Amino acid sequence: MRKIVFVFREDGSVETDAQGFTGRNCIKVTEELLKGLDAKLETRKVKGEFYLHEKEKTRVNVSK
Repeated sequence: MRKIVFVFREDGSVETDAQGFTGRNCIKVTEELLKGLDAKLETRKVKGEFYLHEKEKTRVNVSK
């Protein structure tokens, strides 16, 4: 199951944890969601799954 966890800190910073994603798909999805939230990441850390190939397409819907 794919899941993205957002942590909004009091200083205005945002932390994300994309779970169940492989390849660059996690970046695409989190960027789209952050855009919809009008938030921006200052730094990005990737997990080992980032270096695996994505086999399926993901569709993201953002509503305000």
